[in-house]
Amino acid sequence: MTTKNRSQGYLLPMVIIFVFISGIIGWSILYLGRSERLASKRRLFREQAFYLAEAGAQRALAYLKANPSWEPEDTPQSLAGGTFSVTRQSQGTNNETIIVTSTGTFKGVEETVELYINSAGGGPRHSSSWGQGLFGSQSVTLANNSVIDSYDSRLGAYGGSNVGQDGDVGTKGSILMANNSTIRGDAFVTGGPGSITMGNGAVITGDKNYNYTFDDPLNDLSAFPVIIPSSLSSLPYPSYGDPRITVNSGSYTLSNGTLTLNNNALITISGGDFRFYRIVMNNNSQLTINNDSRFYIENNFTMNNNTQLIMNSSAEMVLYLGSNASTVFANNSIMNNQSNTPGNFRIYTNSSSGLTLANNAQALNCVVYAPNAIVTLANNSQFYGGIVARNITLANNSLVHYDVSLRDTDFPDDPWDDGGGTSPSLSVIRWRKPNWQQ
Repeated sequence: MTTKNRSQGYLLPMVIIFVFISGIIGWSILYLGRSERLASKRRLFREQAFYLAEAGAQRALAYLKANPSWEPEDTPQSLAGGTFSVTRQSQGTNNETIIVTSTGTFKGVEETVELYINSAGGGPRHSSSWGQGLFGSQSVTLANNSVIDSYDSRLGAYGGSNVGQDGDVGTKGSILMANNSTIRGDAFVTGGPGSITMGNGAVITGDKNYNYTFDDPLNDLSAFPVIIPSSLSSLPYPSYGDPRITVNSGSYTLSNGTLTLNNNALITISGGDFRFYRIVMNNNSQLTINNDSRFYIENNFTMNNNTQLIMNSSAEMVLYLGSNASTVFANNSIMNNQSNTPGNFRIYTNSSSGLTLANNAQALNCVVYAPNAIVTLANNSQFYGGIVARNITLANNSLVHYDVSLRDTDFPDDPWDDGGGTSPSLSVIRWRKPNWQQ
């Protein structure tokens, strides 16, 4: 065999191998190209399904803002060549949180988003300024072992099964939690994670909302000051011997608007509107309010050691403090609101002088609206109700039990809406994509 024939014998198998390899490569390229096109198309479908889900969720939010009782349709809604389906459910002690789940479908591909929707004021739906347990526009401080939780006064006294996890805390400034302090609820701040500082053993049982946008009135308390009703500010001071003031035992003095209960005095006020310059309750004295009353105290209201302010179970009391007033509830003093409804005793003040519940003071059972004040609950004190203030401090071992019924109660003297019953707009506190990792 010649050299030429041998060369031709090798060439043919090489050509066949080359053609075979080229075919494999070409088929692989075609397969990969087709797979990539399919994957790209599926990614496009997922993206379109996601935007359909988002559109459904935003549509639901718009409808809920117009009508909080709105219910989504039972059938999928068509949009842009696909569909979206929306469901809603309620969550919380009083169904105050609405969870909207929206599923978008495009070319057989599904994506889902969830919106957690609440109203202003630290989260929950509310009809009053006290839609949360504590709101301090500048700060809220919980010292060692202090606790805030919740209960519902409509169900009876705090305790047992009537203890909840809705003790929400809100501020546009900072939340400082010292060792072993506890928020049994959600925390709402506007300034990011750095706005919440937690010491050893401090606990927040609910969500931390770091960039929350507050609606009125909490967004700007200065726009909703306390206004003293002219029907109170124009009253003359009562005089000694006023038939509405009865001595049960002991004695009192009343001069130039200053009402002083002497040590161990038991005094009853039948009810009505009063303007005082100052009220001082000396040691072991008791002041009982029998019927609905409104007090305007221009200067100080002081409850000294072991004193009691007792409100009949059928009485409501509104206490207005003047712009320079200060209030001190001293050791072992008691606010005995016998209705067990904090909203039946309301304290309003524009004063920046502060309000202090001192050591071992028990059962301060009321709501406080003090947009310029520092409210301090001192060592071992207990508070039932809700507080709105500039700064709030819970000292060592102090306890706050937020009454969730305040969310649903419209007070005619609330500086926010002055009894108009205006409902705050709904807002999204959480956006979630359940299948984010898929």
